[in-house]
Amino acid sequence: MINDFEYKKLMWKIPLVAILVFALLPVSTSFSQTFDTESQLGIKLTSTQPFSYKDTDGKTVVIGEVKNTKNYPVTGVKIWSGFYGNSGKLLESTIGSPVLNVIPPQGTSPFVIKSNSANSEITNISVNLLGFNSSPVKQVLLKIEPDPLKIGAQVLLSGKITNTGSVESANTKIHFISYDAFAPPRLVGVETIQVDQAIKPGTSSDFEFTTEHNTRASSFKLVAESNNYLSPLTNVDKLALEMLTRLVTINDVSLSDADGNKILASELSVGKPITIQSSAWIQYATGQSLTSQPYVYYVQIKQAGERPLVEFIGMAQGTFVGPTKQSPKVSWTPETDGLFYIETYIWDDTNRAIASPGPISLIHVKPQ
Repeated sequence: MINDFEYKKLMWKIPLVAILVFALLPVSTSFSQTFDTESQLGIKLTSTQPFSYKDTDGKTVVIGEVKNTKNYPVTGVKIWSGFYGNSGKLLESTIGSPVLNVIPPQGTSPFVIKSNSANSEITNISVNLLGFNSSPVKQVLLKIEPDPLKIGAQVLLSGKITNTGSVESANTKIHFISYDAFAPPRLVGVETIQVDQAIKPGTSSDFEFTTEHNTRASSFKLVAESNNYLSPLTNVDKLALEMLTRLVTINDVSLSDADGNKILASELSVGKPITIQSSAWIQYATGQSLTSQPYVYYVQIKQAGERPLVEFIGMAQGTFVGPTKQSPKVSWTPETDGLFYIETYIWDDTNRAIASPGPISLIHVKPQ
């Protein structure tokens, strides 16, 4: 994703896309995240570049996931996050914990860590795992059954949770986890609710989440934990479109040369212009009139590696008129050889994302 720090470095090169750079990702994760090896520690981060952003109070929020690689449950996992300025100076640090108190064998848990202050100088983060303790087993005896996820101006998710165990499920918390379209996906949101009363054996309780629509999110999961039990990580597979709304999908990324001939991702060369094109569709809610929808198609090209600097940002404008296919495209002439990956986005004419990011494509630019 694009961050403010990268934007400042590229401002002279791409001034027309300032709003895109500011909004997509305000905090860089270019400092490498380090942690003890799996054999030494037994827990690891699922992503070396966890998602981070500035909240409405100006604090920096880091969201990630921890995996227990052991064949026994662990507890007391501690995660250290350092918050750095442009010069690499450590401005502050915080220690947090996963949302699950007990992580089952080979299981995962999200974590959310927030900076102590609303420091605008924070531009980089670093995350380290500190340690854990072994834990008594929590049986996986909570069953979550989600209803279709309703996507509108807000995201609504209801369902029921059932205690299939022999003792009551006390202090039951349910976590709603959102992931982006990266491969592997990154966590971009975690919401938590607590069931009001203990759930007796063999009985169920209804639950409901109401959250803001996170335009970065493209897939969703649920997990629950109580004093006694855990649930399996449950996919939210069914989606329903509410009266927002127009939902746009970016499907593919294709490459062609200056003559319009399709080329492979390994056939690019420095100095030879190419065209990057996607297929996009718009879906309207049931009963919604088929009005036109202006859009802006953005292409971002980043260098592959630990510090994925932005190489290029391009844009093209168009309009959806009814549920027809659009094929927006952007031209780019590589100036540097190496490995890069392409990211694509579609925004409306009010600078709001109306589609999840498109599939990420890895390309190889050869020397001239």
